[in-house]
Amino acid sequence: MVSVRDANVSGKRIFVRVDYNVPIKDGKILDNNRIVESLSTLQYLLERRTKIIIATHLGKPAGEIIPELSTIPLASELAKLLKRKVYATDHIIHPLVAKKISEMTFGDIFMLGNLRWHREEEANNERFGEELASYADIYVNDAFGVSHRAHASVDAITNYLPSYAGFLIESEKTTLDILIQNPQKPYKIVLGGAKVKDKAALINNLAGQADKILIGGAIANTFLAASGQDVSDSLYEREMFETCEDILSRYQDKIVLPVDQARENSDGGRFKIMDIGPETIAKFEAEIATAATTFWNGNLGHSEDERYETGTRRIAEAISKNKGTTIVAGGDTVGFIDANNLRGDINFISTGGGATLSYLAGEKMPGLIALDNNKFVSNIKTSVI
Repeated sequence: MVSVRDANVSGKRIFVRVDYNVPIKDGKILDNNRIVESLSTLQYLLERRTKIIIATHLGKPAGEIIPELSTIPLASELAKLLKRKVYATDHIIHPLVAKKISEMTFGDIFMLGNLRWHREEEANNERFGEELASYADIYVNDAFGVSHRAHASVDAITNYLPSYAGFLIESEKTTLDILIQNPQKPYKIVLGGAKVKDKAALINNLAGQADKILIGGAIANTFLAASGQDVSDSLYEREMFETCEDILSRYQDKIVLPVDQARENSDGGRFKIMDIGPETIAKFEAEIATAATTFWNGNLGHSEDERYETGTRRIAEAISKNKGTTIVAGGDTVGFIDANNLRGDINFISTGGGATLSYLAGEKMPGLIALDNNKFVSNIKTSVI
């Protein structure tokens, strides 16, 4: 793919696909980090006398118009961050939108309505992509978090415009490639969360490079159950036993499972595993302390309940103190980092959730493939990422 820094953007209308799918309650944005991460690309474009059309989705409206998922609060937040006016509308394909874009002057920013209010977006509808493209001269994808989806605003649109990667896409790709291609050793991976199904491909793709893979959370329950241990009423995936057995067989010298747990007991000797225990915490901390590269995705217990946040908190603190390269991804994990004011101690926090897992698993990323294959810029060879 080719960077926006190699595009002749001056005096052009630029369609920028961002990922502003941020948590909102009662019209108030609870976490603006994804908006903040887009600023470098937008400021670069503003410095070059462009007209910027911004598009994003918000939530999962599945083609329905849901007023609570309006993009107008996003435009207000962006205006505060950029310290300049951002025009906004709840429309996307509408004569008023075309009129407003035709009236834009250099330095103007215009945010479209929620892309997913149109079913055509998630269907990767070619006509919808063409309509979006008609608003601009150049397309910039800076939405890493949705680039694992073949949607119209990240795929079909590239058939009609010269298409480039924004700085956020560049940063994500360059950093995550370290974990895949050439991590400094020792390389430790910390995985938690609920589903082995979401992490198995990543484990198989990264295990060859990793020195240790530390596993907690509900996914550890499935590994323990698959290896014959009693997990009682704990959350686990019986259908993933064969996958877990295969992973344990192939990488038995690298996989580190919990040796004790914090449990919630019930009648008849039944229990639920709610967090990793003190021995496991100490073991994980020791592994992290010696790491030159650490990647963490997924909380290590039921950390929503403060009684069972100890494992996740202690591991977050251990990673924050590590002096090597530290990379964190995943909505719940990043949220925990932010809630504990540790963001500044982590080298890189990915804006992708499922997109990051897909990329690290070596799966196809339609949004990135579309940039690679863009026929309008195939003759440009500089700053290819």
